[in-house]
Amino acid sequence: MLDWLAARWNEFVDYLYQIFISLVDLLKDLLFFVIDSLFAIVLFFLDMLGDLFTGLNPLQYFSLIPPETQYYMAVCGFNESMSMIVSALIIRMFLQLIPFVRLGS
Repeated sequence: MLDWLAARWNEFVDYLYQIFISLVDLLKDLLFFVIDSLFAIVLFFLDMLGDLFTGLNPLQYFSLIPPETQYYMAVCGFNESMSMIVSALIIRMFLQLIPFVRLGS
């Protein structure tokens, strides 16, 4: 009789342990889902930011630069570097608006 009760008790403890493990896996999956969703939202906004700067071509405003120099500046990535600098300045201005986030400046 006691062996039967001990066996049932061990099965019950194993069942509770499996439920606990399943809940931990559920919470981990939920956390990963939330993080993945946040990353997807951030990537969406970064893609929008990249599309925003596609029309930024500063070489078209410099009429004194010879066309050959403009070509080599475009090939070297002058347009992309200017869009990175502009986006960094915009991010810095937005960070300056947040209180207690002055980042040393």
